Parts: sequence; C-alpha cells; structure tokens
Amino acid sequence: MPKTIFGTTEKSNFILNMRASTVEKWIHGVLLFCVIMPQIGAAIISLSQTTTVWFTVFLYATGFTGFLFYLIVMLRADLKFFENPAYIIIALAALFTVVSYYGVVMREVNSDYMSTALFGEVGRYEGLLSLMAYFGIFLVATCVAEKRTVRSVFDILIAAGILQSLFAVLQHIPGLSFPSEFADLPFGRIANVMLSSGLADSPIFYGSFVTLVSGIAVIGAIFEQNIIRARVYGLAAVLLSMTGLFTSSIVPIIGVSMVLIITTIIIAVTYSKGCDVRFKGGILITPALRYAVLIGIILGVFALVYLIQGIYIRDKYIAFSDSFYRLFITGAPSPVNPASLYEIAWVRSIDYIRQYPITGVGPDCFAYIQLLHGTTLENPEVLTSTVDSIDKSYNGYLFTAVTRGIPSLIMYLALIWYAVRKSCKDMGEFFKNSENWFLPAMFTAVTAYVIQDFWSVSAVTVVPFFWLLLGFMTAKRIVNSEQLTVNS
Repeated sequence: MPKTIFGTTEKSNFILNMRASTVEKWIHGVLLFCVIMPQIGAAIISLSQTTTVWFTVFLYATGFTGFLFYLIVMLRADLKFFENPAYIIIALAALFTVVSYYGVVMREVNSDYMSTALFGEVGRYEGLLSLMAYFGIFLVATCVAEKRTVRSVFDILIAAGILQSLFAVLQHIPGLSFPSEFADLPFGRIANVMLSSGLADSPIFYGSFVTLVSGIAVIGAIFEQNIIRARVYGLAAVLLSMTGLFTSSIVPIIGVSMVLIITTIIIAVTYSKGCDVRFKGGILITPALRYAVLIGIILGVFALVYLIQGIYIRDKYIAFSDSFYRLFITGAPSPVNPASLYEIAWVRSIDYIRQYPITGVGPDCFAYIQLLHGTTLENPEVLTSTVDSIDKSYNGYLFTAVTRGIPSLIMYLALIWYAVRKSCKDMGEFFKNSENWFLPAMFTAVTAYVIQDFWSVSAVTVVPFFWLLLGFMTAKRIVNSEQLTVNS
C-alpha cells in the first residue's frame, strides 16, 4: 500500500512515495539553498551599507523550508524521532526558546521589548524567529543520506569563503572606498584602520566565519583526491587565514590556531594507524606533504602581515564602535574604563543570568533590558547605569544563558556534546578510507568554532552554517549514493 497523509488517497501524496534518491535530491537543493540565500542577504546588506530586518527574510526562508522537508522525511518514516537523541535535545531547546520569549510577554513590558524578542535587536536580528530558523536548518541537515550532498555543500561554503575573503581584502585597502563600516573606529578615535568584515557585518563575526570555513578548507586541501578541488580548498584556507588578520580581532587568531592544532592531531593519528594515502598528479603526493606546505604558507602569511602592518587586537574598540556608534543600540562606552571587553561583557552577563536564570532576559534582548532598566551590578564602581552597556556577551555560552536561560544553555551544550561524541566515533570510517575526509572536516570546523565561541558571539551571518554542520554531524544515514539507490 502506498503511504498517505492521515489516511487520505489524494494524488498529492506522491511526495511520500518518492524514491529515496529523489528525496535526497530535494534535500540537496534545500541545503544549498540554506547556504546561498543567507549569503545573498548578507551581500545586499554589506553593499548597500544599510540595516534592515528584511535581511533575515532570507534566513527565515531557509530555516522554515528546512522544517518542511524534515517533516516530509519524518512522514515518510525514513527517520524516526526517538532513534536520534539530537531530535529530543533540539525539541527541548526549541521549547525553552519559546518559554524565553513568553517570559518577556508575561513580564508585561512594552511592545518594543516584545518586538525585539521576536525579531531581534536592530542590526542583530537574532530573535525568536531567527533561532527557530537555525533549528530548521539543523533538522534538514540531519536528513542527509549521501556523502556527495555533504561535499557539494562544502564546495559552496568554500566558494562563499573565497568570495568573502576577496571582499575582505578590498575592504582592507586604504583609499579604495570599498563598502565597509569599519574603516574607522569612533570608540578609541582610531582612523583609517580599514578593518575587514567580509559579508559578516562585523570583524568579530567575520572571525567566526573564518574559523568555521577554515576547518573545512584545511582538511579538504590535505585529503581531497581531486587535485583541482584540493588546490581551491588550499587557496581558501590561505585567504581566510590572511584576511582574519585584517580584522584586528582575537577571534580568528584563536579559531585558525585551533583548526591547525586539530589538523595536526588528525594527521598524527592518521599515520599512527598506518594509513598510506597517495595522490595522483602534482608533487605533493601524500597528506603529510600537503599539510607541511599548507602550514608553511599560512605561517609565512602570518609573518608577512606581522612585518608589514603588524597584528593588532582591538575587540573592545570594534564591539563598542559597532553597538553604540554604528547601531545606537547600547549606552555610551566609558572612555576611561580600563576593563577589557570580556570583563565588561562577562560580568554584566553573569549579573543578568542571576536575575533571570530560567527564561533569560529574552531572545536577543540583552542590550534592550540594560537600556530599559539600567544595571544592578554587584561591583558598580566598575560598571554603572547604562554606561558600557553591551549588546552581546562576547561568549556564546553566556549569551545563550543570559538571553534564553540556563535550561537553553544546557540543551545547547548537550547537543554539542552529542554531536562531537558521535563525530569522534564516526572518524573510524575516515581512518579506513581517506575519501571520507568530510568527517574530520566537520569535526575540525565545529570543534574549532566551539572553542573560539568562548570569545566570540552568535551572528545571523555566520551561525546558520554552524547549525548546518552540527546537523551533518548528528545525521544517522549518510551512506554511499549507490547504497541509497539500492535501498530506495
């Protein structure tokens, strides 16, 4: 008997009776859609140098399309909800996110507060709807059933990485007047710094993007059999690591460093297990040779940038110039406060977590509640009133807790733990066959991102790709295309 929806016999039920390979083609298209559409939105915003909530329409479209196709796969019974612990975790995460939003509603605050919780803060747009879109992207990524789908998505991400890095290079050239919001840093009175932000809307956000895509680029450059693709991935890795230094942020330095450290460990384990991989074409015929050359080039670029322009860390100036001088969503920063960005943001976050431990202050409402109520910090001699109020925690875990509550943080950490643990187990398939390099690529990218997130921030221009990779890592049925055809 053919499958039907709710026992009907309508012809529209052909969706449920499609071959598995056909469903995978649709999922393939949706996943590419999830990468390309946010990039188009980010490009429009960056080139026009405007701030509008319409930017997130691209994110909503991808996220809720993801929900739709996840529902189709579940109705077909290709996947079962309780067979994947990630689904239970994400359902609870979504529940606690909704609870956080209704925490704002129940406090009977003004309509602007509720609008912020729904759509997000001006220029940030990470409210309830965006968070739900992340979950939709994650869910459709868990439905993938072919390796080639994952690799196709990787190719698009690498293309996006090259595009953004070239954009970042143009932003960094003095006198070119290429679209950039960070040519100057009003806070700190630093002129003509020409900081790169790519299409990520902030140098710090771009640092997170560099981390995520570099993880894929470095591993792909080392283990990909196709020499053309390997070279393109290597080019992306070099460009991303170089432009990360143009941000004057600690985030890409930490992120790329972690990518290289994790890659070194993977290379060591690969050879310790006796894997003898050889490539055809070129002179770099082993992963070790490719690894040595790539690491040498990246370190050489770092040395050249250091000698030519210097390496600077200006995260505090970037963050306050962005939130106050560009977006006007926080109070004025104190010019005499010697505290670092992280001391200011972390202390203030912890204070509000203590006040709203279960629901948080509301999705993306961290800046708004500080302007609305001031602060009740335990050390007012350091931070008082709305002076030095900040819109982000500059620690992804604290930001999750302060905006959506400790239960949401627990679910987020549980999902990361499950994904990384499963990825470690799946690595055995890579050690058996190096063509499965997408497995260590996902592990490297996500692990490096998770580490740099202690100093970074969630952004709608970057985080959708993190949730997509997290979904791949927890997918239960990634098999060869031939197997899928046989099973369809």
